[in-house]
Amino acid sequence: MNFFMDENFVAHCLNSLAERLPGLENIVEIMDKVSSSPLTNLYYTHNLHSLTFQEISFAELLYAHSSDGDYRDLILRFDMAIERGECVLTQENRVLEASAVELARLGAGGYITGFNYSANNWWRSSKMYIASDQTCYLNALRFLFSALDMPAEQLEAFGDLLFPNIYFHANPSNLKRMGISYRDHSQSIIAHLSYLNDFAILHFENDLPATIIQLAASKGVEISPESVKTHGNRGAMARRRVEINDSHITCEWHTKFTYDKGRIHFHARPNTYQEKIRKLAGSKVIVGLIVEHLPT
Repeated sequence: MNFFMDENFVAHCLNSLAERLPGLENIVEIMDKVSSSPLTNLYYTHNLHSLTFQEISFAELLYAHSSDGDYRDLILRFDMAIERGECVLTQENRVLEASAVELARLGAGGYITGFNYSANNWWRSSKMYIASDQTCYLNALRFLFSALDMPAEQLEAFGDLLFPNIYFHANPSNLKRMGISYRDHSQSIIAHLSYLNDFAILHFENDLPATIIQLAASKGVEISPESVKTHGNRGAMARRRVEINDSHITCEWHTKFTYDKGRIHFHARPNTYQEKIRKLAGSKVIVGLIVEHLPT
């Protein structure tokens, strides 16, 4: 996945850093994450430091704060992220132009900026996403995964990046075995996993199943536990039990894609995990089974 740093927004922050420090801190943190991952690429315009903004070079704007202890570490982190990024496209043997030009030329990607470019004629809302803070960055990763039509098999590599609060006991590639078209339901699949990552643990602090179901529905996801009938079927409940680090846990709650197909079985109460399970899953939601439909 490709992300482009908006040099204009960074210069805007540097020009009045005391007032705009939080905005730049957000940008640098995203740059650091993008440039540190082998799955994402950070691109920025060539000769960045010699560019001028209101007749002041970018280098002057940047290093005007380098001796100030309040900003020194942030400037250092910016430089380190830039060093890990790319300003030359080796495969095309050319240097990168302005970030907006390059993003428009590519036609898809994330834009690391605090400005809103959605009204610009080069902006493609179906293929581009603005990352201005950590939440937006996570949303950008998920959006681009779907927008770029990345296959289910890639979720095995991208799972920790897109869903850092999920422990995948079930291989994410099993999403293609749910009896539904992955292509037709890819956005819903990302939405269901996003719900589990972002909200499930909080929602499962409630004891009433009806309340949990309503909370999930408010996020656009249908979930449910097993019925009384299924609970009475020992064989059926055994199918919902998974083994993690020589300990067993039952994943009866599941998200539902259609009335009879597409089930992601999970457990979202980390405080109940046995110690052996906690050593692997930590305090994450456990996705235990990804199936078409289990017998009841």
